[in-house]
Amino acid sequence: MRCWLLVAVLLGLGLASCAAPGVDRPRVQPVGAGPAATPSDTQPLQRVVIGVPGPSLSYLPAQLAWRLGYFREEGLDAEFVQISGTSVIPALLSGELDFTTILSAVGAHAGQGGPSRILQFHTVRLQHVLSVRPEITTIAQLAGRRVAVQSLGTLTAFETQKLAEHFGLADVALVAVGGDLERIAAMEAGAADATVAPIPANLIAERRGFPTLLRIGTVLEIPQAGLGASVATLREREALVARTLRAAARALPLIPSQRDTVVQHIAEWIDLAPEDAARAYEQVVDTYSPNGLPTEAQLAAYLELLRATAGVPADVTPVQLVDFTVARRVAAELGLPGP
Repeated sequence: MRCWLLVAVLLGLGLASCAAPGVDRPRVQPVGAGPAATPSDTQPLQRVVIGVPGPSLSYLPAQLAWRLGYFREEGLDAEFVQISGTSVIPALLSGELDFTTILSAVGAHAGQGGPSRILQFHTVRLQHVLSVRPEITTIAQLAGRRVAVQSLGTLTAFETQKLAEHFGLADVALVAVGGDLERIAAMEAGAADATVAPIPANLIAERRGFPTLLRIGTVLEIPQAGLGASVATLREREALVARTLRAAARALPLIPSQRDTVVQHIAEWIDLAPEDAARAYEQVVDTYSPNGLPTEAQLAAYLELLRATAGVPADVTPVQLVDFTVARRVAAELGLPGP
């Protein structure tokens, strides 16, 4: 039963979630105990609405900030609303959302000249792995093999192509299959030799006899999630932006330093067995930014990804996608270390 509960939430993992009709949805709260957002002794909390995909470790810092009461301590009543990637930009521009963790939508929109910006990165390495059939024990053995991807032009295809280039693998064939579970099933059916799987979906693959061969984030340092907003929010509500980014940034140093606490929250939030939560933690702990900011190389890699998967023009520069002014100030105020 726990495995099937895990299957249900895994459908929302990745850079974007499954389609949703909009943001007019019930309030989304994490599983398990968390701080109740109630008015403080001096003034009521300010409501802030954050659009998210299904549960994903890519935005764990924001979730931890809610669970540990950091949003409340910043005077905010944080509300997480599940939304699809295609609905994010209209919701941000209309004011239905204040922020989103789905930065693929923000990056694509900003890269095409739209009034939105990425304000802070939480994950700066991809939280994906290469799951393989058991007879494959080295990367070199993937030459001439079939790798199941979601579809051509998506993140999974981009990752596979970059891995082939990095390791010099010849004749790697991409097989367009669909979602995470479908790609695992393709390996079971013998239609694919490997697949790109998000963490912790790879734990399902492992239980079905397909080991994890490589954590892709050790090769591809590409940012994945954080906080983005409209340009109007950034310019007109700077105090709200600062408090929101500060709450999330306060959770960043806890991830590597408070393992047991973080594992417990992962288990409760994504409904994993403690041993699975611990394994997932070990596989993602080094993917988070220490201060909410990417390195120049990581930002350049993110822009390359957007050009390949989101139609961002070749002449677009990072300054058109991001505005880290507030994030840098917050990192300095908190004394967070550099990358």
